[in-house]
Amino acid sequence: MAEIKTVAVLGYESCSEQDTITPLEIFKGTAMVLAHQIAPWPLEAEPRDLDVKFVSLDPGNVVMQMGTQVVPDAVLEDGQLFDILYVPGGVGSGKMTQDGRILDAIRHHHVNGKVIAGNCSGIGILSRSGILGDTPVTCVAAVARGLRAEGTNVPSPRRMWLHDAAKKIWTTTGSYGVNGSTVALVAEYFGKEVGTIVSMMFDTYGGIGEQIFDQAGPEFYLHPELEEKFTDFFEPMLLPGRGGQA
Repeated sequence: MAEIKTVAVLGYESCSEQDTITPLEIFKGTAMVLAHQIAPWPLEAEPRDLDVKFVSLDPGNVVMQMGTQVVPDAVLEDGQLFDILYVPGGVGSGKMTQDGRILDAIRHHHVNGKVIAGNCSGIGILSRSGILGDTPVTCVAAVARGLRAEGTNVPSPRRMWLHDAAKKIWTTTGSYGVNGSTVALVAEYFGKEVGTIVSMMFDTYGGIGEQIFDQAGPEFYLHPELEEKFTDFFEPMLLPGRGGQA
């Protein structure tokens, strides 16, 4: 497996604070472990750098869905490549499913063999980019029905995360699952020792245990009536034009 040297977490107008900042913090914590800035014991591997950036589509602060403003490290440039491109969810994700810049960036990373990761309603953006094919993915309940209607393979029951190692696609449910899934992603792509340390840093090991080293996360419970009501409310916002009703 190629060494991961760069990670970009994408921010956009009305992305979710939890969906975006949680993976960003975990990746930055991973960079500290790889550099031996955090080393609870002598680490096996030599210190190395991991460049983690919060990138935006446009210049200026990213205003998230609850009003938090975050200064991006950089604006995503045409043709730019990162070893991991992470696309979060949020109420602004519906608009992003129709934004050619982000769809082109996802496709560009995918055809160049980079890891594509996403969570929550951000999986709708990945789906609309056309890279998923029949890859089994997970997502937040509110977009699962719409994505299935569009032909996306969302197995039931949903898992906290699903990983297709061959296609380098990593998907995650909603905000509750983002911590566990991102730590599992770290364990997969940076090795068990780094994954163990990061899982202890963010208290994930105590909650999920050895499953952080698996390709699929814990099963989520089904709540059909509640999920239907929330889907009816959110789907037009999160999957406009096709899966949604807008």
